[in-house]
Amino acid sequence: MIKRRKVTMLLVFSFIFLLMAFSYAFGDMRVHLKSGKVVTIPVNKDDVVSIDLEDTAQVAAGELLETLTIPNDKPVKITSTTVLEKGRWYIIEASGVISDWGNVKDGVDAVWCYAEWRCGKNGEVWNQLRINDKGLTDIEGKDLTYNPEHVYKVRYLGEGKKIQLYCIDAQSSSSDNSGWFTVKIFRQ
Repeated sequence: MIKRRKVTMLLVFSFIFLLMAFSYAFGDMRVHLKSGKVVTIPVNKDDVVSIDLEDTAQVAAGELLETLTIPNDKPVKITSTTVLEKGRWYIIEASGVISDWGNVKDGVDAVWCYAEWRCGKNGEVWNQLRINDKGLTDIEGKDLTYNPEHVYKVRYLGEGKKIQLYCIDAQSSSSDNSGWFTVKIFRQ
């Protein structure tokens, strides 16, 4: 009787140990999305080395709706002709380089000051392109990695109105500025 009880206890503890080991080694990764949905992915925790999030949704732009040119040498604000439907996602792609100085023709893109002589080896986020008074990092809700091709894509949630775009430095000191940004609006 005592031997049977010991065996039973050993089996119960073995089962609990195996359950704990299994639950540690295997589990679910839960991804909480802005929409409120939760995506559950079964994973073996011992196999996970790192988790990288790629902005693949940004690359998957749909129909091109409009292309705009935003000058840096005039204190103007450009308004899209496209009304961005409220609650619908769009991709805004900004490209090009500008200069905020008379002696050079580049050094700044839509997000970064990359002129080493002015902003250092690592550059600085300047957000020179503004969309409805926000920089691209504000719209994206996170830092954007410097792109040596000077092309950036962000997701933009339509507000049921047109968007207004401008170069921030051009609003107060455009006389020594040059260049422009090309902005494309895609329906996602």
